[in-house]
Amino acid sequence: MEIVIKKYVERPSTYEDGEKIFNLIYPEIANNERVEVSFAGIESVPSAFINAAFIRLLEKVTFEDIKKYLQIVNSTHHINTLIQNRFAFAVKKSELA
Repeated sequence: MEIVIKKYVERPSTYEDGEKIFNLIYPEIANNERVEVSFAGIESVPSAFINAAFIRLLEKVTFEDIKKYLQIVNSTHHINTLIQNRFAFAVKKSELA
């Protein structure tokens, strides 16, 4: 499945916007389906959007499944780095708990 963020959220800038994307991603990953999320036409997003759209997945599925089934495409270096850093922080935090 391909999810083009701009088709669902005009300006991805809030936690609520991220929740809309999460609600599209999660059922696919839960069913062991690959999901391609496209940031086409988006230059940057806040961490609140990333937390809601992607990091919340850790509450439902393993990080291994996220790596296996989720692919980010048409993204900027800034967005990629933000996603990687947020996942690294969340995974490390969960390992310490």
